[in-house]
Amino acid sequence: MVETEVSELEGERLRYNGDTWELTGTLEVKRNGELIKAHAKKPERVRGSGGRFIFTLDTPPASLNPGNLGEFTCTLTEDADGYGLTVERGGSTDRYGLTKLTYE
Repeated sequence: MVETEVSELEGERLRYNGDTWELTGTLEVKRNGELIKAHAKKPERVRGSGGRFIFTLDTPPASLNPGNLGEFTCTLTEDADGYGLTVERGGSTDRYGLTKLTYE
């Protein structure tokens, strides 16, 4: 597992189970790059109410390498399948679909 900051995700908002959440920009890349945990908080709360959105790679095996992330861009997307993270690196594009939320 490796943790990294992705400034372009900081402040991005999404709705999940009726609540609005805001991404902090912190990502954890896990399981050989097949899983990304995106740290989030509820923007209307002063304290607490933190969580991590779990995104899973749609089409393995291509993914981020936790041992050597290199340069990449990451954007939050929404389509008919729901929310996802689109990761672009070195001419390759991968989509990670939102699978669940864990609470802190």
